[in-house]
Amino acid sequence: MPRTDEHPPDRPISVHGDGTAGIALLWHGRGPREAYAMAPLADAVAAEGVRVLAADWDSTSPDLGRADLEASLAFAQGVAGELGIDPGDVVLVGWSLGGTAALGFALQSPAPLRTVLVAPGYADRALDAFSGRPLPQTFPPGRGTVDVLWGSRDELVDETMATSLVERLRTAGWTVSAAELDADHSGVVGSRFDEATNRYVSDPGAAGAVATVASTIVRAATS
Repeated sequence: MPRTDEHPPDRPISVHGDGTAGIALLWHGRGPREAYAMAPLADAVAAEGVRVLAADWDSTSPDLGRADLEASLAFAQGVAGELGIDPGDVVLVGWSLGGTAALGFALQSPAPLRTVLVAPGYADRALDAFSGRPLPQTFPPGRGTVDVLWGSRDELVDETMATSLVERLRTAGWTVSAAELDADHSGVVGSRFDEATNRYVSDPGAAGAVATVASTIVRAATS
């Protein structure tokens, strides 16, 4: 079971595992306080010895969630320091709108980052919390490594959107890996939305996709 800590401004953050092989910070999608939806993925990564922090943030706040995201990253970097891991080696993992935010942060970061984007939101309505705008059509010169994964049955982020993002990053000189998985939008993190409870629940049928995403994160965090 994950334990819950808090990062300013009083947002819960779920800590999965006690691993010391690396640190991964997970940012969920558009809905506020939905870090729990990424728990199946977080547990799969933690099982391989990587400490996972799944942060809650609120994209509906006036700053689009930027303060929440920055605070969670500072918290993760603090944990890394306590474990003797370079804070710059924290792997940033974003799902859906969290992927938009993760890439947005990487674009303005002065240092190269390892970023994993899972079904990243890439459309005019997907605003980057760090710039307040959609992601650019033309990216600045590459200064990091990005892994992009999406589901073949994703109803929100289709193959065209995902491959367009990959090609734009590669054109700008970023190091990019890309993979399409047999999953839908929430299946890529191991969940499905249950209409009866209005919550995400674990989806055992997505185990194959989750294993691929988890191995990508573990590789990023330990290499």
